Amino acid sequence: MSMSLFNYILFFRKRMSPVCQLAGCVKFAFLLLLFPQMAFAAAQYTVEIKPAPVWVQQVQTSKPDTIPVDDIESGNYYLLVDNQLKIDETSSKVRFNRIQQLVVNQRGLEHNSQIEVDFDPLYESLVFHSLAIIRDDQTIDKLASSDISVLKQEGRIEQGLYDGRLTANIILADLRVGDVIDYSYSVIGANPIYQGIFSYRRTLQWSVPLYAQSVRVLWGKTKPLYVDVRNAPNTVSHKDITLDNKPYVEYAISRSNSPILITESNTPTWYNPFVTVYFSEINHWGRVVDWAQPLYHQPEINANNVQEVINEIKLKTSVPNQQVMLALNYVQDQIRYLGLEMGINSHQPSKAEDTLERRYGDCKDKVVLFIALLKGMDIDAYPVLVDTEEGLDLPLQPVSINAFNHVIAKVQVLGMTYWLDPTMNYQRGPLSAIYQADYDYGLVIKPGVSELAEIKIHDPQSMLVKTEIYDLSAGKDGESKLTAKNQYLGDRAQNLRYQLEDIGFKALQSLYEDYYRELFSDIKLIDKVIISDDKQTGVLYTQQDYVIQQAWQPEGDNFDIGFTSHSIRNALNKPSKAERSSPYWISFPNKIDHTIEIKVSNGNWTFPSESLVEDNPYFSYEYSVNFNDDAKLLTLKFNYRSKAGAIPEMNIGDYIAAIEKIEESLYYSIITYGDGASTANEASDSGAAVNEGLSTQDELILFAVLLYILGVIYAIATWRIDSSSRLEYCDEVYYPVSRRKMLILSLATGGIYTSYWIYRNWKYVKQTEQLGIMPIARGIFSAFWYYPLFSHLVADSKARFAKNTIMPMGIGVVAAILFFIANYSYNTDNWYLVGMLASPILLFPMLSYIIGLNGRDSHAYIANSKWKARHSVISLLFLPWIFFAVGKDLAILPSGKVLMGEQLFQRNIDFMNDNNIVKDNEDILMFYSDGLISYEDDGNGFTRSSVFSYWNEEGELNIKTADFVDVKNLKVEYGNDTDEQTVITVELNDESQFLLIISTLDKLDQDFYQRLRKNWYQTNKLADNKES
Repeated sequence: MSMSLFNYILFFRKRMSPVCQLAGCVKFAFLLLLFPQMAFAAAQYTVEIKPAPVWVQQVQTSKPDTIPVDDIESGNYYLLVDNQLKIDETSSKVRFNRIQQLVVNQRGLEHNSQIEVDFDPLYESLVFHSLAIIRDDQTIDKLASSDISVLKQEGRIEQGLYDGRLTANIILADLRVGDVIDYSYSVIGANPIYQGIFSYRRTLQWSVPLYAQSVRVLWGKTKPLYVDVRNAPNTVSHKDITLDNKPYVEYAISRSNSPILITESNTPTWYNPFVTVYFSEINHWGRVVDWAQPLYHQPEINANNVQEVINEIKLKTSVPNQQVMLALNYVQDQIRYLGLEMGINSHQPSKAEDTLERRYGDCKDKVVLFIALLKGMDIDAYPVLVDTEEGLDLPLQPVSINAFNHVIAKVQVLGMTYWLDPTMNYQRGPLSAIYQADYDYGLVIKPGVSELAEIKIHDPQSMLVKTEIYDLSAGKDGESKLTAKNQYLGDRAQNLRYQLEDIGFKALQSLYEDYYRELFSDIKLIDKVIISDDKQTGVLYTQQDYVIQQAWQPEGDNFDIGFTSHSIRNALNKPSKAERSSPYWISFPNKIDHTIEIKVSNGNWTFPSESLVEDNPYFSYEYSVNFNDDAKLLTLKFNYRSKAGAIPEMNIGDYIAAIEKIEESLYYSIITYGDGASTANEASDSGAAVNEGLSTQDELILFAVLLYILGVIYAIATWRIDSSSRLEYCDEVYYPVSRRKMLILSLATGGIYTSYWIYRNWKYVKQTEQLGIMPIARGIFSAFWYYPLFSHLVADSKARFAKNTIMPMGIGVVAAILFFIANYSYNTDNWYLVGMLASPILLFPMLSYIIGLNGRDSHAYIANSKWKARHSVISLLFLPWIFFAVGKDLAILPSGKVLMGEQLFQRNIDFMNDNNIVKDNEDILMFYSDGLISYEDDGNGFTRSSVFSYWNEEGELNIKTADFVDVKNLKVEYGNDTDEQTVITVELNDESQFLLIISTLDKLDQDFYQRLRKNWYQTNKLADNKES
């Protein structure tokens, strides 16, 4: 259905804010003014066209027998990726690349219609050798007839980076599905900053299919070339060859039909399971240090501007730790981040005085300035090359000169080592309390260093201290109050300072209020959120004061209120399954202290003390419950500490088990009886499990599926036959059809016919106006094309009648918006019927205009409005589903979600009474049926005093019931998503048990279990009181 596709339109993806876009444009304009030679380099550069170099080996290719359609993405199948490099002592490095791609489908046409190659004109030149399309074993040359445009890259301006690279762009004409694109080119040259040191790596295993690939390196230097392959045996061959009377060593590796590898969700960025080949002329990190030292070496400080900053810091304090913080804050706050990484500037930092003078710089510029300030105060500091994504993997990688993408500073002061990042912002407080840059491993640029350094941070600063104080002393009928106090330390404080400046105080205040409104619908903020930033300690404080009109929620004759440590529950990132082939990422460092204080009303309250401690290699957790009867104060404490950033794949099961041990303690609820005479409390557990089962009516479903398949085949076949013989009416204008047929078929097909009608009208527009549009796409995404079609018809009306005869433009805009909303409502639970009815009605104004143009007596109108046999078949196919959906929505049929007892029809209650499932004098509180079309097939539920389950198996009704006084315990395994079901185990005093199977839809399974548990607990508590 078009409506299901509608939900996935990229329109809903997050966009960059207008402010950020404006800032990016201003920066870009500034760069154009500052560097005109780069701004116009694209216009001046011409790409050469030459034959491939003679040293290139032409790889013979063939088309595969089968195409892995299920694994292909974007309609593109790589048939060949060939990379050949030539490196020697005297000539420039040459990288030859040849690509062959098969256009598999329509998406492939869009994806492959342009060829783009990036290069840096400051030190590289680009040469195209070939460009052809292979179609039906014929090769069609496209290089001579194609224009090569050279475009500027502007994509990283918003990130504060500009590297001056250009993109050669070729738009392919006459590309068709089934074509093979075959092109080759060479990039000549290398960044001089590397001083000729060669390093290259290539991934040999992709997440998409690759039929054939090869890598060939011709090594003409006297130094040895070190070659390594990770995650596979080293099958790189080598042999001596001669080129132009010069000796070379040829290294080569080729692979075909390499298996694809899809990374699992929550895989750490440093984990690399892909087969990768590495080439490097250096084999120890000391060589990289030797290369980098001259780049970062700064002469003695004699620049006035740098010395002035040093003197200012010295005047403020003589304490070294404080001097480090002042220098760090100065570079972070006063030097904005902007990288002009053109040519050697990609790795060559600017002089400290130059960065200070212009007040901007990238990571290396800021580090050099920061170190210069510290050096002027006799504090030891050194640059450290790091990788922000693959840091933990660096020790496992072969040595490479380009293994890093960022630089920080190692600072040694008063016997302590700190790893500081001047590109961070909003760091406040003492040096010992700020968040340090933990990139796992780095290379310290210091004489004598020859190994990677492990970045060890003794006490990572990332902590949330959360205190919630509930005042329930006014009782269940009175007004409750909540004071929420948060303390943010380390990077949490940094993030909140950024958020406050980014979205503003009012938006941040709304986020806090919305958070608690999810818990209490009638909560209201009493006054502004208080935000206090202690610059001395670096701790940021917030306080919110709320009033809650009705905190206690009715539960039968009683009232309850629940408390959850949402912060820790969210931190416990639980995998959906224990079986994984890669590590599982969790947030680290992460410290949370959560205290909930609850002041209850006077009365006889009883809250047993509880405690729980869980300590494992992944996290530690402590939980306690204490009640001060004199102060009527109940205190819940939750403390969480993460210990690792990832869980090894072989330990996922242990990690899940550890979470399940503590999940029950994260939720706590208290109950007050309706008369207020006594109280009870309970802690409720939660869990996760999968419960999969098959419907008992498989044969009926199979028969229905076969019947529907036959009906669909009939409808499509007759439609295609009619289409091939459809008469073309010369006087047909757009697509006229009767309103009756439009309304009936739109309702009967669940909205498909409205998409078809819009498609037919756009098809008419394309044919008559020779436009390059895709009518079928506009039909599928009809929600977006209502207003363009309306505008087109208005223009047609003005051309024919000199005025708009359809409807006023303002009403048309409203109708387009309503049509958009109606289409969206197809995918909602509550409004889809309204959407189904509104969609065709909103088309009536345009339809009436088209009918008027053609006339009701026109051949086209009569033919299009004719009701045919296939229309009846289509209606019969869809109408049962509509009636089925309506029946479920009205609870006439099992709805697939948990119901309140009052939603059940009396005939269903009579069935349960007649079969002694529920006693005649008891009301059902909550109920769920997994039946397909009848409540008599399956049911689970409970009353105030009992729980029951029944199911029909091969015509025999099985019944399990139990009074709450006979229930020893209740256990739950929650389903993770809507495709899984929650399983509640009812354990009886006689050691027997039975199960309740509950849908997870709308998370009502959690409400079902909590209420079931509370009624069970309440009943047993009352029974215990009577016995005593």
